[in-house]
Order: sequence, then C-alpha cells, then structure tokens
Amino acid sequence: MASLSTIYKGDQNRTIYTIEKERVSAGRLPSNDIAIIDPGVSRNHFLIEREQDGYYLSDNGSSNGTLLNGEKITLSTRLRDQDRITAGSVVFVFHDDAFTTIREIPAHELDAIAASPSLLNHVYFDTIFSALRETIYATDPVSFPARIVSLVCDAIKAEYGAILIANEKTGELELMAANRDPGPGIRGISSAILDRSIKNRAGLLVKNTGIDNRFANDRTIQNMGINSAVCAPIWEKEHIFGALYADRRLDHTPFNEDHLNFVTIMANLLALHVARERLTRQIADERTIADQIKRLVPIEAVAGMLDMIKNNPAGMWNVQTVERTTVMFADIVGFTSLTEKNEPGDIAQLLRAFFDRATTVVLENGGSVNKFLGDGFMAVFGTPLSHPDDPDRAIRSALQLFAWIRAGNSRIPISLRIGIDTGPVTGIMVGSAQRLEYTIIGDCVNAAARLQARADAGQILISSATNNSIQSQIPTKLVGEITVKGKEKLLKVYEVLP
Repeated sequence: MASLSTIYKGDQNRTIYTIEKERVSAGRLPSNDIAIIDPGVSRNHFLIEREQDGYYLSDNGSSNGTLLNGEKITLSTRLRDQDRITAGSVVFVFHDDAFTTIREIPAHELDAIAASPSLLNHVYFDTIFSALRETIYATDPVSFPARIVSLVCDAIKAEYGAILIANEKTGELELMAANRDPGPGIRGISSAILDRSIKNRAGLLVKNTGIDNRFANDRTIQNMGINSAVCAPIWEKEHIFGALYADRRLDHTPFNEDHLNFVTIMANLLALHVARERLTRQIADERTIADQIKRLVPIEAVAGMLDMIKNNPAGMWNVQTVERTTVMFADIVGFTSLTEKNEPGDIAQLLRAFFDRATTVVLENGGSVNKFLGDGFMAVFGTPLSHPDDPDRAIRSALQLFAWIRAGNSRIPISLRIGIDTGPVTGIMVGSAQRLEYTIIGDCVNAAARLQARADAGQILISSATNNSIQSQIPTKLVGEITVKGKEKLLKVYEVLP
C-alpha cells in the first residue's frame, strides 16, 4: 500500500494520506479524495492511478500544472519511491510499498522470517541465541523479562523498550519489564500501536508517527515525541499473553522491516517462556490442590474434584445441598488434664498419631475429614462422595478408632467420645488454590456436635435418623430422649454397642 506525505508551507501541518483506492484524485474541491486548501491548487489538480506495474501520476487539467521532482508533467508518469509532487505551494512525497508506514506480519510467515538472511547477521543471531538460551535455562523468571528487553533495545538501537503481559484475571495489559521508567502504568507506550498489533495478532512497524494522521489523536505519541515504533504480540496458538514493544524518540531514523522481523521472532520466544511459566505454575497449583484433597477426601473422589476445579473453577465455589449426609464428631476425653500431666512433646506425638489414624480410618471407609478441632475432629460421610450405607461407614470408623485405642496404640492412654447424626446439609468450598477447605452447615452438624458433648468416655451416641438408616448388623440400644440446643423437639438417642 502506497502513501503520500505532505510538506505544506515550510514543513508545517504535515500529514500522511494512504493510497487505498485504484484511482485517487487531489484538488481544492472537497469531493476529491485528497482535499488541498491552497489558492495555487486547482479544483481538480492531479490523479494517481494504480496499474499492474506500479502507481502513475497525471495532471487533471490544472491551471498551474503538476510538477514531479520540479518538472512539469504532460503525460502519465510512473512514480518512484521518494518522488516529490508539487501542486501550488504544497509538496507531496510519494512512498511506495517498500516504505509503507504500517507493516504487519501474520503468523504463517514466521518460518520464512526466521530463515531470512537479515536475521542471520552477527548481531541478530547472537541476540536470538542468547534469548533462546535464557528461555530454556532461565533460573530467575523475575529478572528474565528485563534481560530480554535489554537485548532487544541493544540489537535494534531502540531508545525505549518494554514487555507487557495481560493480567490473567482482568485481561488488562500490565508492564512486566522496561529498559527505563515510562511513568505510572503504561502511559508512556502508545495504546493505538499496542491495540492494533494485539488485535491483528501481527507484528507492527510504524514510521513517521508524528505526521501520520492515523495517530494524530494518540496523545502518548505526541507527548512522548515517538518518531518510530515496532510492536509484536506475545502469543501462542489462540492465547495472547501480551506484547513486545520498542520505539525511538530522539532518533528520527525510522525502524525498518529487519527490525520488525527481529522483534517478531523475539516475541515468539517470549511466548514460549510465558507459556512454560504458566504451565509450571498451573501444575504446581494442581499438585497443591490434589495434595490437600487427597489428605481429606476418599481417593475415589479426588479425580472428580480436580476435574471440576480445572474445567469449571467457578463451579467449585457454588453452594451445594446434599439430601443425606452422616456427620461424626469425636474428641479426646479429659484432654486438658492430659496436657497438665505430660510433656508438650509427648502430647504433640499423641495428637499426630491419633489424627493420622483417624484420617486413615475415615478415608478407608469412604468418608472425608472435614476439619480438626484441637483435640478432636469432624468427619463427613456422603459428600463429596456418597454411598447407600454412609451411616454404617461412620459407625464402623468410630468402632475401629475405639479398637485402635484398646489395642494400646496410643503412647498415652486416652478415651474418646463420639456423636453421629444423619440429615441434609449445605456444602461450600472456601479458600484458595494454596489453601482449600470444604465445609458444611446444617441441623445434623449441630446435632452431631451436641451428641458428642453428651456422650460419656468410650461411648458412641447416634441419632434416631442414623439408627434408622443402618443397613448392616450393628447392635444399638435406645438411651432416651435429650434436649439439643437450637431444637424444639426432643432428640431420640441410641448408643452403639461394642
């Protein structure tokens, strides 16, 4: 695409017109493609027409004639790069395709660019090799972007360079590294250039920004005195990570296509680095989450929960209602007295052994440890993994813990009291990728806690709802009816027999 840049009244009000049509007219009338306000210009002054072999200039019957490089033309004449066209007191400089203001490189051209002789010269080759080595062996991801910016600016003699990465949550571009401070945020970088490069997913070369009418409203270009800029998106497949940007301000020599090709290749190396860093972080987060889940829920439920977190992370925080869940509370009887009679180290070993055994027993029976409560714990059977015999599984877990204590596995003799209830609950995941916790609320949670508090040492108390749901041969006996805080009706209570 060719263009004309104007020199009007002693280098004032310079403008660039892009020649996008096959036939472009210029003159004083507003109906012309290029309207020239000058008394020495005729209403219809000259024409530029595109032919197969290039662009041709012809006079359009003007009064004072049209000059090409100072000579009046009478016939249609082919234009060459940097030719000067004079109409009245206005001088136009013609730029052919090789000097197009904007040059975009689509992704499918990258292989050809990488093999171009210009990128194999000593400076560019060494810089690309250094960047590739940094990409593969970078040990400090924090300083890596700054080193790449420095390499790029040195190679193409850019006065300012920056790497911008999109925030993963908001999508807004944020300054990752720069060779000097541009001021708060990214205000020292042209948003028009960034937006066009990222939107088109193509490297962008801009020359003569100060006189290009496409950037006339870009305050950053005007305020910062940006003369030329190159920008390439940092992207992989369909995902755009950000952009690599460089410009010249005091130096009026514009960047060229070799610079653009080089910056595009460097941006693609950056994309590999960003993708690797995000994948590494994602794997680490998934391992952290998996480790947390595996410690608290049955192994059969881990894969399903990880899939949900990965494929529908927002759904992880949804409130869920579970129609039937069995909740168990257990604690060590007389724990305060135990701490007074034993050394702190011995108490710590006791708790580790007890909680380790409790977790193992609960998980083996298909339940999950919801939380640890100082000298006790709360376990849930029925969510996130449910079984028809969840009440039986809860009771079996309690009996197995009692058997472990009777077998003398605890270094300090202890006794437990346990309460179990069955009913509907509401479940919700709280926390973050670094610290997750699945918690439940409901009447049966409160009731199970009250039953545990009313139990004697070595006793397992269960509600009538749990007793009526037992499917296996577990002997129980009716203890009676008790009042439970928060409930108007009496709660019928059963004891599980050894």
